[in-house]
Amino acid sequence: MGTTTEIIKASYAAFARGDIDTALACFAPDIEWTHPDGMADMGLGGTKKGHDEVRAFMARARTVFSEIRSETTEFLEAGERVVVLGTHHMRGRASGVAGAVPFVHTWLFVDGVATHFTDVHDTAEVRRIVQGSQPVADWRAHIVQVGLGFWPARVLQAAAELGVFTELAVAPGNTADLSARLGLHPRGARDFLDTLVSLGLLDRVGGQYRNTAAAATFLDRARPDMYLGGILELASELWYPSWGRLTTALRTGEPQNNIGTGDGDPFDVLYADPDRARRFQRAMSAGAAGSAAALPDHLPWARVATVTDVGCSEGAVLAHLLTRHPHLTGIGFDLPPVRAGFDETVRQFDLTGRMSFVPGDFFADPLPGADVVVLGHVLHDWDAEAKRMLLRNAYAALPADGLVVVYDTLIDNDRRERTEALLMSLHMLLESPGGFDYTEDDCLTWLAEAGFVDGRVTHLAGPDYLVTGRKPSLGG
Repeated sequence: MGTTTEIIKASYAAFARGDIDTALACFAPDIEWTHPDGMADMGLGGTKKGHDEVRAFMARARTVFSEIRSETTEFLEAGERVVVLGTHHMRGRASGVAGAVPFVHTWLFVDGVATHFTDVHDTAEVRRIVQGSQPVADWRAHIVQVGLGFWPARVLQAAAELGVFTELAVAPGNTADLSARLGLHPRGARDFLDTLVSLGLLDRVGGQYRNTAAAATFLDRARPDMYLGGILELASELWYPSWGRLTTALRTGEPQNNIGTGDGDPFDVLYADPDRARRFQRAMSAGAAGSAAALPDHLPWARVATVTDVGCSEGAVLAHLLTRHPHLTGIGFDLPPVRAGFDETVRQFDLTGRMSFVPGDFFADPLPGADVVVLGHVLHDWDAEAKRMLLRNAYAALPADGLVVVYDTLIDNDRRERTEALLMSLHMLLESPGGFDYTEDDCLTWLAEAGFVDGRVTHLAGPDYLVTGRKPSLGG
């Protein structure tokens, strides 16, 4: 496997990309994992033993910190012991406080496998990061900032609608020049552009506005492979009006979008307009780009040959997967209006013959069989019984030892930490008759009810989590 230092470096790299399985493969099954007792009251101190307790520790850490990254600077190897010097970069989830905490890690090896790990760091500084010291005035400011969070959101959405970033990709300009190019009234133009500067999306040098690197990468319509503005434009057109009626939705339980009463299928309405359907597909692909890029590294794809992506939209996830793993072939399964966008993706990625589209309704038609069935950003659109039905349909489409792969913005089991997932569930209230986001334990329960075994949850990318289950063979 390599020297002890190489093994430890590989484990840090695996932890950094969220690949807990690979990291744990470097450790003995009964590894002792020790952190300072000063963090015990937060569930982060004392000694854990074995892979399951290490996993539980990692899961607990994600509820305490919104960001945590270990930067290693030096590895000192002496026989079967490796000492690692570095810095923890952290941000408290509740406090929002960020900080850097030096650490000393000690690893002990027996026969080339790590059996003991000890982390030494300043717990007082970590507690400051976790707990903060938020005076009443700061909480007042926080409440106002959350309450008026739609202000900067609307500025960014308007900029995407107006094509500000696309126009600046052509050439920088001053206020008067950009007002003419974008059709802005002079009264608000300067404040609008300078707000984008303050948000870090534009830069201004000598009176000339230009895109920042982030805006140039993700907000230029001329770069469709990277463009995130489609989500913002869709949000402005469809979602912002719905969210304005959240109070009504909370009182009635009915969606507030264009399907009206809550009795219809939102996708039937959405796909009735080909132009809007295409824009929706592109926006969803952009929103799933992080997960699409991460999925090829999260499963043992070398062991399978075929994949079905249920609710595939324009096929971006399949295209990334098949590009990274040339031995795979894939089927996209979705409603017939999706085919045009899917076929365009096949041509764009040169996957003719390896990636095909099967039209159908996944509540009425059997799913195409494959070694792996993927349900990405699909289950949360539907009520609990529909979720269960989809998982039963996936089970029927799989061979023995086949895998079902689910990813969504899963809510943490304690329903306290993952704000983005909770907001997404409210979005489903506004946009669908029965959809909601769900916890890790919910999904594992539904998998077991459908007949799957070996259910497992891992972080995928951004707010998305990956849940897998195996259809058992005749022998179990």
